[in-house]
Amino acid sequence: MVSNNVECTALCDKFVCTKKPPALKIRRQGNRELVWCTWIDEECDQGWCVHSKCAIRKLTQDGKCKQITEPVIKEVHVRLDEPYPDAMPKDIAKKFKLR
Repeated sequence: MVSNNVECTALCDKFVCTKKPPALKIRRQGNRELVWCTWIDEECDQGWCVHSKCAIRKLTQDGKCKQITEPVIKEVHVRLDEPYPDAMPKDIAKKFKLR
């Protein structure tokens, strides 16, 4: 089975470091952003770390993110040549006018 899942990255806004206090620091190295773990003083393993967590629970066991699927929106077609049905029968509408 082919999986279209992408690698987890700590730069994702849904990525959470569960180490207390959070050990995640983002450093700049030239024009590149480097994700650093202050707990082990090395580059972050991102999805492979035991302290990594996805806020929306899309992280798989193999350190990848499940694809987020967009909800399917059904199209509604309205025919303009059909008459619009009355909202309420006329005899009931008369009762409301009398009040």
